[in-house]
Amino acid sequence: MSKVKNFLAYILIMSGLFAFSQDKAPELPRFSIRMNVGIPKIASSTQYRHSFSGVITADGSMNYKLFSNFIVGVGYNYTYFKCQKYFRDPLRDNINTTLQIQNGYMKLGYDHFFSDNGFATFAVNMGAGQGKYTSVRYKHDSLMGKTPTQFSNAFIEPLIGLYFIVDPNFAIGAHISYNYSFTKFDPLHPQFQQWGPEGYTKLSNKWNMSMVTLGFGFYYGIAKKQ
Repeated sequence: MSKVKNFLAYILIMSGLFAFSQDKAPELPRFSIRMNVGIPKIASSTQYRHSFSGVITADGSMNYKLFSNFIVGVGYNYTYFKCQKYFRDPLRDNINTTLQIQNGYMKLGYDHFFSDNGFATFAVNMGAGQGKYTSVRYKHDSLMGKTPTQFSNAFIEPLIGLYFIVDPNFAIGAHISYNYSFTKFDPLHPQFQQWGPEGYTKLSNKWNMSMVTLGFGFYYGIAKKQ
């Protein structure tokens, strides 16, 4: 996590410097499609971190520029986690439970140019959806159907991205985000309390589910420049 923290600090410092570097910003198209893909890192409860590891998170949104490069948009997000190596060990329990989370969201943000061909995006995504555990393995058949394998999910996700224009209406870059869910991890749902390593049930689980994501971002303006 130290590398994540250092990278986030670097992004924040550079973004602060960029805020004063461009007096007259170029104009971006009124409508845009934005996509991000990255690897999520669980950043909340110890028990949640010892249960799953992030494989991929991806999202796409359709956006509209309101005024002065302020944007609003709607989008879809998909995140995939696999259970930790301990559970997958074929010499132990050979469990392959996964967690998939799908959300719809609204985006509010602001684009700020720091050069003629580079801009920073400061945004927050707010939305809700559903999480689902698949390939759940039960220690006893009598446990099947006793606990849910799906849960409702609502979240808020601030993010910062840096993008460089490589074509009049296309830009690529990198982003960092922090996704905070209002849902708490429950080991009963994937049945991990039955299979976890020694001391698993005693691990701290005080905080809601959250994750930090580092990844790549893509921007495409679907209207001509003004």
